[in-house]
Amino acid sequence: MSVTHEELTALWGADGMIYFPVEQFDDVLGPLRPEVFSPSGALPLDVPILFTVDVTVEGLELFSKLKIEIGDAGPRIYIVLGSSPEDAYMLFCMDALTGAVVLLDLETPNFEPVNATYAAFVEFLYRLGQLIENDPGGRDRAVRAAAIRADLHGVDPSAFTDPESWWTMAFDQLESTGR
Repeated sequence: MSVTHEELTALWGADGMIYFPVEQFDDVLGPLRPEVFSPSGALPLDVPILFTVDVTVEGLELFSKLKIEIGDAGPRIYIVLGSSPEDAYMLFCMDALTGAVVLLDLETPNFEPVNATYAAFVEFLYRLGQLIENDPGGRDRAVRAAAIRADLHGVDPSAFTDPESWWTMAFDQLESTGR
């Protein structure tokens, strides 16, 4: 499944999205394929509990460029996409070279893979946004969350590789609500 711009607009509304300014990053974006980005580069402003574009860490803002060096690989550019609504120091960032989305914990500092592409990240947010919007609660929520996980595994299997990953833990929590 690949979410369309119309589906994103139906869920979040035109005023509930922002668009990744690709042209602003021509100097740092590697040879990213068009499929790396969601339809029109759309990104929700907010998905309760999971994601917000409100970046409140001093000195940083939405779409800030971070130059980070990990190991001997040399510095890489990461672009801030937003943060966790529950922890402002947990930033969702896109690797400018690959388009992968990572979660950067500024306090430890530590990186955690989230999605292989920006488009997959938006699709995950969309599918969980749908669940939150129409949350049946209890056992029905757990069943729907398990079905969504199965669908999203086909979109981005790497998001579930680690049992301690962001998405694995989020779905484990949703699926445990019905037990």
